[in-house]
Formats: sequence, C-alpha cells, structure tokens
Amino acid sequence: MNGAPDRIKLTMPVIVEGKYDKIKLVSLIDGIIITTDGFAIYKNKQKMALIRRYARETGIIILTDSDGAGKVIRSRIAGMIP
Repeated sequence: MNGAPDRIKLTMPVIVEGKYDKIKLVSLIDGIIITTDGFAIYKNKQKMALIRRYARETGIIILTDSDGAGKVIRSRIAGMIP
C-alpha cells in the first residue's frame, strides 16, 4: 500500500451544493457526485430529472451545508422526490 486511504465505494449518488464540495469528495468516494450549483438547481430541469431518476432507482445521499441555504436546497430536493 502507498499509504493513501481506500476510497469508499457508493452505489447511491451523492448530491452536494458546489464544485468545491465535489472536489473534496472525489478523493474520498468512488461513485457518482452531482452538484446542485447552489440555487441554480431550481432552473436546471435536466439535473432535477436526473436526481429524481436516481432517487427512484438507487436512492440518493444529500450532503449540504447546515447553513440556511443548505437547508433550503436539501428541503427542496427532498420535496421533489417520492
């Protein structure tokens, strides 16, 4: 071993707020990471449809900040999936 930790294999995609969140997680997990690009997710119908599909087929993991914006984004995503 080279001392680098093994990445965690995930079958469910991880939803994060921004590109810096994704950059950090790429080094930790082996799986799909989708960014919401903050509130831009509300206008991106294709990305919303993709998240719905993953939620239906595999489930999703939502990781957002615990600040006001993160809570709003998390709530909105949770409200748009079954």
